[in-house]
Amino acid sequence: MVENEQSSGFFAIISEMFDRLRQRLRAIRRFFNRTFTRGPALLRRMGIPFSPVDPQRRGFVVVQIDGLSYRRMLRAMRHHQLPFLNSLVKSGKLKAHRFYSEVPTSTPAFQGGLFYGSNDNIPGFQFYDKREHYYYRMGYSDCAHRIEQSFQKPGLLKNGSVFSCVFTGGAEAALFVFSTLLAPQRWRFVFRVWDILLLSFLNVLVIAKILFLVALELLLGVYDTVMWFFQRGTIRRELEFIALRVILTIVTRELITLGAVIDIYRRVPVVYLNFLGYDEHSHVRGPDSAVARWTLRGIDRCIERIYKATLFAEREYDFFVLSDHGQCAVLPFEYLTGETLGEYLQTQLNGLLVESHTQKDSRGAQISATLEGLIRLERSMPRLFRRPLRAYIRRMQKKLLKEQAHEDLDVLLDVFVVSSGPVAFAYWTHIERPLTYEEIEQMHPGLTDRLSTHPAIGMISMRTASGDVIVKSRLGRAYLGSYSVRTEGWLPFDRSPNRKRIMEDIRRLTLYPRAGDICFWGGGSPSGNVSYSYELGAHSGWTDDETGAFILVPPHITWDFSSVRHHTQFYDFFRRYMLEEDLAAQEAQRVG
Repeated sequence: MVENEQSSGFFAIISEMFDRLRQRLRAIRRFFNRTFTRGPALLRRMGIPFSPVDPQRRGFVVVQIDGLSYRRMLRAMRHHQLPFLNSLVKSGKLKAHRFYSEVPTSTPAFQGGLFYGSNDNIPGFQFYDKREHYYYRMGYSDCAHRIEQSFQKPGLLKNGSVFSCVFTGGAEAALFVFSTLLAPQRWRFVFRVWDILLLSFLNVLVIAKILFLVALELLLGVYDTVMWFFQRGTIRRELEFIALRVILTIVTRELITLGAVIDIYRRVPVVYLNFLGYDEHSHVRGPDSAVARWTLRGIDRCIERIYKATLFAEREYDFFVLSDHGQCAVLPFEYLTGETLGEYLQTQLNGLLVESHTQKDSRGAQISATLEGLIRLERSMPRLFRRPLRAYIRRMQKKLLKEQAHEDLDVLLDVFVVSSGPVAFAYWTHIERPLTYEEIEQMHPGLTDRLSTHPAIGMISMRTASGDVIVKSRLGRAYLGSYSVRTEGWLPFDRSPNRKRIMEDIRRLTLYPRAGDICFWGGGSPSGNVSYSYELGAHSGWTDDETGAFILVPPHITWDFSSVRHHTQFYDFFRRYMLEEDLAAQEAQRVG
């Protein structure tokens, strides 16, 4: 008994000695990095401010690979398209987990849940608010800013930095974030651009690398466009796609990587960045295309640079890599039927005027939204930048007048159709409250049966007078209540292992006030998976590829990510994580 006590006391002394040694090594490392390491030392010489948050507190870096599913992530690792991430997983430095990404599987819903713990009433990337008479497209700065202002909880990224996202999450520094691009009270990102440019000019190799990669991507883009034309006989969106490849694949990717490295060296406690290239390329070519897979190689190299920066930083960081959702291969509704969903609905609603945003966005609305934001931004800009911006504003005003002369007035619309990929919404615009299935049947007898049996429509969902949801497909229907579910026949999601969760998500989304009076679902249609936008890869729907997302976490994180049912659970996880790190930092200071 005495021997056991002596041995336990001996091991306790040894453990305490190792703890003290680790603390001393961390202090030496921070001193070395602050004084000699090229990154932090250079920033100090430039006078760039460091984060005032206690460096004893452990920080975290989150890298989002937009649109990459768990299944395709594993395949990319096997085929050497993500070699660095694969090495981190094999060495045990990161653990891979699969989680269920709730419907709608879209970036605004995911980041709203993660950044603010709320994503209710965000039914997709595009939607319409009948009460506000406002069309939301989350790529528009005013729309994203408007949604962000409605969140009630504090942002997760306070005192942090965010790059290439929809919302800021309350971060102090934001670059290429939709909600701040033209928002009047937030334009501090301008100075961050200058910081990045200055550092790039100091490092000639960075500029040379970006120019070389831009030239290479242009050549590959032109070659790919020519081959695509010979295969498909069309060049629709091809010029736009070449520009997209250069901007997202090279310029934006390299700038946000450099910005993230700078902020890691600045000891910023929270850094979140999102790589959009794979998702955007998958929309145009498909999630399994050579172009999309090629993009992953560049993303992997950027992740390696960011990870290595955390090893030389003065603050210790935990490193996370995740996706917000996956993508499924689709065929466009227009390709299968020769008409858009709005045009088809027009044939079924005789005498009503239907406008669709599935094929094109109102150019006048785009210009108007941009113009309003530019005018507000111009008032806040330094005088040096006002003159060229005013000249551009005058040019935009002339263009807007020309566009408005050719556009129909929105007040004439009866039905408005908005697409978010494999999910689309139809709104009866003259009735501000959401319509029920019974009211739609009374106004247009037999309409829902004709829609649900269309070969390019998987199913439709609608609210009922009792407050529940009805789902109708070609071969069945379901009644989704608060506490009970009743199904008849066969529904497209019946074979999914996530069938119960999918039904819960369809019910929840359909009951959103901003969801359509009729919700169209393209997944599992008789024609295959269908998108109501013109694209070959899509998300926002319920299919297993869309909902199968992943997260790579440090090995000491033991939280069960397979239990995730809602995006808001990530907000709770990271809030608890930050609280624990604050307590650990306070304890370290007390002991020291």
